[in-house]
Amino acid sequence: MPALLKHSFLASTLLFSFHVSAAISLLITDQNNQALEHAIIEIETLDAVQTNIPDTPLVMDQIDKAFSPHVLTVPATSYVIFPNSDDIRHHVYSFSKAKPFELKLYAGQPKSPIMFENTGVVVLGCNIHDAMVGYIYVYNNSHVYMSNAKGETTIDIAPSNIKNAWLWHPRNNNGVKHKQVINLAELKQAKATVTLTLPVAPVKATGSFQDVFKTAN
Repeated sequence: MPALLKHSFLASTLLFSFHVSAAISLLITDQNNQALEHAIIEIETLDAVQTNIPDTPLVMDQIDKAFSPHVLTVPATSYVIFPNSDDIRHHVYSFSKAKPFELKLYAGQPKSPIMFENTGVVVLGCNIHDAMVGYIYVYNNSHVYMSNAKGETTIDIAPSNIKNAWLWHPRNNNGVKHKQVINLAELKQAKATVTLTLPVAPVKATGSFQDVFKTAN
């Protein structure tokens, strides 16, 4: 093999190996070993990277009397628009300290998006349909990941570059604002899928906006 091609092949191999070793597969479960969807892992890295703010508003829709998505991750100072895709009107509001606001009874799309300046968890409700509950997770770190329906997600960061890590879920036993600190040793020594366990309340215990908001402040 010619020297130039050999060096190019070696460099490509090393780069590929780095990316493979940098990925950490996670499985998020509750105290009963059941997969947790909508669990968020927030990572602070040693090399401070500026969070990219979206050029266009992020979307928290209302479909079939439910917020869609159920959990929306938003970089601080981003804008969010709240279209109503139902054929009935909704009245969206939040009392959360991170962003109290109100969109009075409306159909279609509000005139203006709303900026979420402060980090934290914003619990959303509908003044007409109490069972409608949604969450906006506002963050200031560049690396945020959410688990899928199987409780799975992948962190594409080299373990050696992780400074701090937190785990959050809307049904956290310690309240909706609580973020559990992740033991970095579990991530840095990972050779296979890492399982993180978070105790949560039963689904029925947080079946309405009022139930959730009792633990939100």
